[in-house]
Amino acid sequence: MRAKAKLYPKEAARLLREKPGVREAVTGATLHFQRNRLRAYAEVPIEEWRERAKAVKDHVLSHLDRYLELAEKRLRENGVRVHWAETPEDAHRVLREVVARHGVKRAVKAKSMLTEELGVNPLLEALGVEVYETDLGEYLIQLLGEPPSHIVGPAIHLSLEEIQRLFHRRFGTPLDAPPEALAQAARKVLREAFLSAELGISGANFLVAETGTLALMENEGNIRLSTSLPRCTWPSWG
Repeated sequence: MRAKAKLYPKEAARLLREKPGVREAVTGATLHFQRNRLRAYAEVPIEEWRERAKAVKDHVLSHLDRYLELAEKRLRENGVRVHWAETPEDAHRVLREVVARHGVKRAVKAKSMLTEELGVNPLLEALGVEVYETDLGEYLIQLLGEPPSHIVGPAIHLSLEEIQRLFHRRFGTPLDAPPEALAQAARKVLREAFLSAELGISGANFLVAETGTLALMENEGNIRLSTSLPRCTWPSWG
């Protein structure tokens, strides 16, 4: 990931030359995020929450070994199978075992930056597994064969016109289809994938060691479906 980061200035300049509309798309999305963030922050004592979160994070990182062992104990008590993976190769080995054990032919994935770093999708595809990203932004860039461009908004660089052309080619929607119609076309494909997948993969926003609880936060409903419909789920957390 660090090696790729070094290429950012050169790649950003190239993209702006080739696709000048990216600047407008990213600016518009960024301002939209900022407006929503400020509106949400106005409803809570944000500075108090920020300091509390920092204190909790600092404490956990200072005692990480103890909390990881406690989390494993509580998760196992809750019926969860826990795997330890120190390296990407270890994580790949675990995932291969899961795929073989459960005869996985199709997998649905909620958005997870860790799985991007681990190269989960290429691994699954090499194992003959059909993979569906179910976060709408991730699904868009998967259709394009591109990596995410932003940790929160993976398709932040795409304009509406680009998405309309993409869906027209892939699903036959009108070139002037509104966003609601585009979302409906994606929903139709992904609902079938949710119902037929043998494996669901998700990241985790929080892991509560004391209770063995995984906290998953979303706004599309795709995480809930990815972790509840397939008979096997593989939360990736680290």
